[in-house]
Amino acid sequence: MTIWSPDLTGRTGPRYIAIADALAGDIQAGRLGAGDQLPTHRALADALGVTVGTITRAYAEAARRGLIGGEVGRGTYVRGQADRTNALFVASRRPESRPNTPLIADMRHNFAPRLTQDDSINRALAALAGENIEPFLAYQTHEGMAEHRAAGSEWVALSGVAAEPDRLLVTCGGQHGTAIAFNSLLEPGDTLLTEALTYPGVRTLARMLRLRIQGIAMDSEGLIPEAFEAACRQGSPRALYCMPTMQNPTGTVMSVERRRAVAEIAERYGVALIEDDVYGYLIDNAPPPLMSYAPTQGYYLTSLSKCIAPGLRIGYLVVPPNQTDRFLPAMQASVWMAAPLMAEIARRLIADGTAHRLADARRQEARARQNLARHALGSLGWRANPVALHGWLRLSDSWRAEDFAIAAAAKGAPVTPVGAFAVNRTKEQAVRICLGAASDRTCLARALGELANLAVAAPEPYLSVV
Repeated sequence: MTIWSPDLTGRTGPRYIAIADALAGDIQAGRLGAGDQLPTHRALADALGVTVGTITRAYAEAARRGLIGGEVGRGTYVRGQADRTNALFVASRRPESRPNTPLIADMRHNFAPRLTQDDSINRALAALAGENIEPFLAYQTHEGMAEHRAAGSEWVALSGVAAEPDRLLVTCGGQHGTAIAFNSLLEPGDTLLTEALTYPGVRTLARMLRLRIQGIAMDSEGLIPEAFEAACRQGSPRALYCMPTMQNPTGTVMSVERRRAVAEIAERYGVALIEDDVYGYLIDNAPPPLMSYAPTQGYYLTSLSKCIAPGLRIGYLVVPPNQTDRFLPAMQASVWMAAPLMAEIARRLIADGTAHRLADARRQEARARQNLARHALGSLGWRANPVALHGWLRLSDSWRAEDFAIAAAAKGAPVTPVGAFAVNRTKEQAVRICLGAASDRTCLARALGELANLAVAAPEPYLSVV
């Protein structure tokens, strides 16, 4: 059992919150590590001179934040970083403040903004209702119907992916495409490389598949090729997952020269290059995809969730020539096939130009929302592409990222702290702010104003952590 006693010096507010905050601080500082067993409720209560009930509430609060877990008869343990990821999305406010905190805009979720007064999808559904839909209600091939794969090939071509339909699989969105790629290209125990800060869903998926995940250093252009090559030399990674265009969470865009370098390294070392391009549609004339430079190692995935409608759950996975069959067992085992009815709706929206128009409308809205963000946060460490739906706010030395997230949620504008994205331990203090979920620009501007005021203020005493 770890002999741990929190330093509560200078902490105000409820004692159980102070203990939970001190526990969070000691974990972040490395004084407590994954698997460390904490003192019993009675032992810690005696050490601090508080009641057992106070310790029980403190441990419950820490468990709510995803910091600790336990089983009857085994004790209470510090959870691993990966296990804490999901809690960083939800935790973050003092419990007693929740009922009185009106939500201005939830800025944790990277949703595309809603488009008002657009009935394009309604019209597509009405047209489909008047036709024979029996083929779309029956079992189809795992990779998708031929016409749906052809539509996907047309759609990805807009991003510079020249792929014949027989190299494309229709998936149930981008997350499913990622799962199919991981299941088909990696085995339990294999090393998966990602950017040092990456999409939390990938970390969760890697944990479920028992993969070793390793973060690669980044700079203002994203993943650093030299760091990627060093990882290839020092280990035997099987795959690299990355987002070269509008990286999540930092919003970086990799240059053409860097894309060539990354692709060449992947080809030379035989590392599968899994490219997630779900935000690429936002940029006009974006650089060519990595697959363009890695013909044997490049795998490309995207979805219609960010640009058309998340409820369609349609995405596309493009693989190198003659490799489609390798991915069919994972398709069969997971969903058998993407829903043909949804894929048919997507096909029609692509064919008649509706998908292109909706994507363009969202590009325009994203640009307007980034203008608001730049106006509010531009002088405060804000980093974002001018048309991105999210951005990265680096905090002043007075703030820790998780504390800022707690305070932001209390202001009605919750954000996501760096810990949710960090593959390795990081000293960076920053938060991701998403702009699309706000119901309108007025709500967004108000929420951004609250965050700007918070960024220049000092943390309240109860938020301080050692």
